[in-house]
Amino acid sequence: MYQTVNGATLYYNEYGSGDKYILSSQMGFDSDEIGWPMDLADEGFHVFTIQIRGYGKSTLVSEDLGGEWYNIWADDVYEFAKSKGIEKFLYTGQSHGAGIGWHLALRHPEVLVGFAALVGGPHSRKGGETSPGRLKTIMSADDPEARIKRAEATKIYFLSFAEKFSDNPQLKAEFERKAEKAYEWELERTADEVRVNPRKPLSYLKTDEEVYQELSKIQIPVLMINAYMDKIVPVTDILWPVKVIKNSKCIIFNNAGHDVHYDCRNDVRREIALFASELF
Repeated sequence: MYQTVNGATLYYNEYGSGDKYILSSQMGFDSDEIGWPMDLADEGFHVFTIQIRGYGKSTLVSEDLGGEWYNIWADDVYEFAKSKGIEKFLYTGQSHGAGIGWHLALRHPEVLVGFAALVGGPHSRKGGETSPGRLKTIMSADDPEARIKRAEATKIYFLSFAEKFSDNPQLKAEFERKAEKAYEWELERTADEVRVNPRKPLSYLKTDEEVYQELSKIQIPVLMINAYMDKIVPVTDILWPVKVIKNSKCIIFNNAGHDVHYDCRNDVRREIALFASELF
């Protein structure tokens, strides 16, 4: 399904029904539509998954929007909700999707009942405004050999979940299937998609102290779900956000990485469902 907002056409899917709305916005969601955040519909919530502009079936963007990417993505979610007649909702996002959540919480707090951030940082200002992983991806945009290597690496990454869940034939087969789909997805991405450089969330803030000061303005309830083995957002980066955001709490899973929603699928669903049940 498609919805035009803010001068862009956004591809979205809808799960469940009712007035307990959960919205999520990402580059893309699980290729099998299994698990987070779709499974929250099974917990009684009305879920919308929105593909952000610049990716996939949504409007592609050829220009570099600089430090405005996250603001635009957040405004897109806000306008999407308005277009659907949704006055209040819980937002949940993973990694860059959680980055959208921070901007949404600061720009449009009046529409949020809460925010569930999966490995959401915000990133430390150390190391520059763009992560090394993102820079490496951008540099591969016009390099066919590099793109094949990235696709192969993505496939191997998903196969690691198949190995992790090898004692469960159903899960093993699921992640083997995802590995093949992820490989093809990487190769099918347009050069414009690969070049998108949104910088780190809240990139207008140049020091960690400025980030913490900005986060302290957030008054809505915030649930942060993080992973001890996450190499992209170290758990140490979460301590200050928990301290400065008044209505926040953090859950850290031990045997999980940056895709904590795959490592701990059922736990993530239960934790968000419990969090959300207290907000509607």
